Amino acid sequence: MRKSRKILSGLCAGVIVLGTLTGCSGKGAVGSNVRLETGEVQENSIVIRVGDTGVRYREVRNYCYLLKEQYESSFGSKIWDYELGDGSTIGDEAKEEIINMITQLKVISATAESEKVTLTNDEKDEALQKAEKLMENVTDKDRKNYHLSIQAMERIYEENALANKMFYISTDDADTEVTDDEARQVKIAYLLVKEAGSNAPDDEGVAGRAEILLKQAKKADDFSEFAREHTEAGSVEITVGRESTELDQEAVSAAFSLEKGEISSVIAGKSGYYIIRCINPMDEDATYARKEEIIEERQTGMFKKKYSKWLGEYEVDISKSFWKIFEI
Repeated sequence: MRKSRKILSGLCAGVIVLGTLTGCSGKGAVGSNVRLETGEVQENSIVIRVGDTGVRYREVRNYCYLLKEQYESSFGSKIWDYELGDGSTIGDEAKEEIINMITQLKVISATAESEKVTLTNDEKDEALQKAEKLMENVTDKDRKNYHLSIQAMERIYEENALANKMFYISTDDADTEVTDDEARQVKIAYLLVKEAGSNAPDDEGVAGRAEILLKQAKKADDFSEFAREHTEAGSVEITVGRESTELDQEAVSAAFSLEKGEISSVIAGKSGYYIIRCINPMDEDATYARKEEIIEERQTGMFKKKYSKWLGEYEVDISKSFWKIFEI
């Protein structure tokens, strides 16, 4: 399993999870209208404060349910105990990212209000439909344990929709011009030689074997099939861009210099020796997809900068008593 700090990436599309978790607070009065829970945490206890907005325990539990449903169906209920390299667990990371995401949503919602950005009736109806659909399959046990209701989930879906709307409004002036050359994706078949074989003279080693295979590859009726029989890589056909890291950069550069059907010379790289055949020097579908990725990367970078500025206007505090008992 990937040791990722973005476990919530699929839960709220368009919202970028940033490191906003602050130290826990034991103070009761933390804002003009909001008091954090300092004693036993109850359903309606305010456990997070973002500016003058209080987040109740039941809302945090709503997000725990969404996360539980998203990941346990694929990885099982033990996923939260999976240990990461730094001594923490997936569960530890998930708790922090739930707080971070809720913080983002509150900050973005407050900013949307100040900028008079609202949801349309259709967008609100869509949020309600999602909430109703979700609640159709909720068990009585989960309904109680996670404080779930149609109204609560409707608010969450509305807040997520508003955040996504703010993302696109805030990045409307991002540069969306991406050239074909910048996004170009090349489909190739390749063969990788890592070790010397019995067919190569001892003084030629790996490079000698690669040269022998190159001669054979040029005579083969099907390069890809020949590569499958002789390669020491895990794949044969792959689509690469200029920034691809699946292959050594020497191989990527060679791939971009080939015409359709052309076979390269032996290319020396850090991983071994490559022999490459160009299948398609401009994979249109992959190139279009890469253009979309580049635009999204630009939008994300712009949004992160704007969000950081918004966040700086709010104090974020977390109830110490809540953090002690917080579990997914």
